[in-house]
Amino acid sequence: MSTNGAWRIRRAEPEEAGELEELQSRSATHWGYPPGYFDWAGDARAIPDAYVRDNPVFVLEEEEGRSLGFYGFTEEDGNLLLDKLFVDADQIGKGYGKLLWQHAIRTARELGRQEFVIASDPNAAPFYAAMGAMEYATKPTPEPSWTLHMFRYPLSD
Repeated sequence: MSTNGAWRIRRAEPEEAGELEELQSRSATHWGYPPGYFDWAGDARAIPDAYVRDNPVFVLEEEEGRSLGFYGFTEEDGNLLLDKLFVDADQIGKGYGKLLWQHAIRTARELGRQEFVIASDPNAAPFYAAMGAMEYATKPTPEPSWTLHMFRYPLSD
């Protein structure tokens, strides 16, 4: 767990899955996505209890316990994938994304990885580029107006 007195980052609990899914939905409103926009994605945006139980998922919360953001890693094709990194819509731009990013780097190192990959929302791609991740591809989705931006982040000692 990381802490600075005003906030802490801790492992998420499976019973928080619904709250994290709601935070993820609120975060997407920052980019102007209307309600129901991601219906084309099916269960890809769902966060079931098993997701939190079976993967490294961490929550950034205030001293009072309010969740400000979270991230989660999964495995995909033998790669460690930063599957989710979301900051609550009213907290974006306050440096919390960077705190979660730095914690994710430490977590990936602790998992013994040399790199991780990110499948990014097009609006979040500039954030990952600013954090030093290298874009290597784009992937189409069933929604022609929305393309995943694929990044790699090599971990150095």
